[in-house]
Amino acid sequence: MLTPLTPLTPLTRLTPLTRFTLGARARNGVTLIELIVAMVVAAVVLSLVASISVRQQRMYSDLADAGALSGQLHDASAILPIDLRGLAPGTGDIHNGEASDTAIEIRATIASAIVCDTVASRLVLAPSGAGAGAFASYLAGIGVGDTAWIYSARDTADEWRPFRVGSVGSAAGGPCGALGPKLSSADRSLSRVTVGLDASPPPLEIVGAPIRFTRPLRYSLYRAADGAWYVGAHQWNVSGNRFNTIQPVAGPFLSPSLGGATFQYFDTLGGLLATPLTDGRAVSLITVNLRGETKGVVREVSAATSPAKRSDSLSLVVLLHNRR
Repeated sequence: MLTPLTPLTPLTRLTPLTRFTLGARARNGVTLIELIVAMVVAAVVLSLVASISVRQQRMYSDLADAGALSGQLHDASAILPIDLRGLAPGTGDIHNGEASDTAIEIRATIASAIVCDTVASRLVLAPSGAGAGAFASYLAGIGVGDTAWIYSARDTADEWRPFRVGSVGSAAGGPCGALGPKLSSADRSLSRVTVGLDASPPPLEIVGAPIRFTRPLRYSLYRAADGAWYVGAHQWNVSGNRFNTIQPVAGPFLSPSLGGATFQYFDTLGGLLATPLTDGRAVSLITVNLRGETKGVVREVSAATSPAKRSDSLSLVVLLHNRR
């Protein structure tokens, strides 16, 4: 016997959920309006991301330029005071006529020591040991033609006596003379420098006296081959008896007309001395003013400010230690 078939459910009797499911299955892709809206939103987001990236890149570039400028200024501040602070203007360490507002020629101290002993008319210098108890210090090797200044304490006045260095050698370790410094066991094992002077043999009381060695040195603001202005140093060539070619020490800075590097000289009363100096012995204090600017313009500026290079300055005040 056949079973009667179940009648189909009319479409009108479908539930709302069933109708929605059938409609969703029949719909494929997106409409043109939806596609345009999505593209516009994506373009806005990408534009914002690109704008932020460009601003960040400009900020980092500006910070790098500012850091480079600060480094240029501090390079000079770390070098110039070393040579200027130890000057003895009373003995002529500042050359008259060669000290101007953009240059200065000095006798720079390259070494200092205590005379340890004398051997065959030569001075034996104390060894340059480590630590605060060292009796010698060398910024450069002593050479023939340098000037040795020996400190002489007299009843009437103390003075530094100049001698030309005629020869330089070395000696084995050992103790100093009776009037010389007392060396530690480690320092007694070190070799030491010997110096012959172009003068009569020094007296016995020279042992234990301080001695310093100087060499001409010139600092000036000059224009290099790249067109920029630098503070440079002329090192003295002992063998050639002349200054070597100038070499940059720090920079670049602004031009002389814009105050890139200026030297000022003051006496003991704080009075500003006219340049070029006619009497370097009157100098008690030297100021060095440095001005520079960034390599590129500062691009992260407000709407009311036009892009321009950022400038910065630094002033060094150097009080001379050996003013007598």
